[in-house]
Amino acid sequence: MNDNVVEPQDGWMHNGFGLANSPEVLWELARESGAALSNSKLFFYSAYERELESDGWQFDPSQWQPLSRAASSEIPDEVTVPGPDVSLNPLGYDVVVFGDFLEHSPLSCNSIAADVPVNKYCLFDSFSEAKDAVEAGKFGGGCEEGSYKIFSVALVSEVYVR
Repeated sequence: MNDNVVEPQDGWMHNGFGLANSPEVLWELARESGAALSNSKLFFYSAYERELESDGWQFDPSQWQPLSRAASSEIPDEVTVPGPDVSLNPLGYDVVVFGDFLEHSPLSCNSIAADVPVNKYCLFDSFSEAKDAVEAGKFGGGCEEGSYKIFSVALVSEVYVR
């Protein structure tokens, strides 16, 4: 768990997944807010193409549907993908709950990580572990209602960070 250096949702600079499309958007928000970027880290998230709706109690594995975006987004989903000079260090896979946009990770926020195997980053090591946990109802029992989406999480090499 950590605090955001800048919050793209507060500046209405988030895409349909509650994230910024490029580091430049984050750097501009940081400049506008006066946030210091020293010792901050930049992460790259990639979403699985499907999502599963749940009331927070029941999960029906037959109900995966195409990935949707939040209607409240002000900017299109034209994500800047790091070029060949930037290395991505994969950290794992997270399961994130969305209401209108990105809400949180039940792995840490609802302490699901206490009952499922996670790595030192509080993430699943593989996509199949994340998907299997969702389908097995590991996030049931009172986690939030919404769309459950799986994201890969990677640390962006220092060369890309300002």
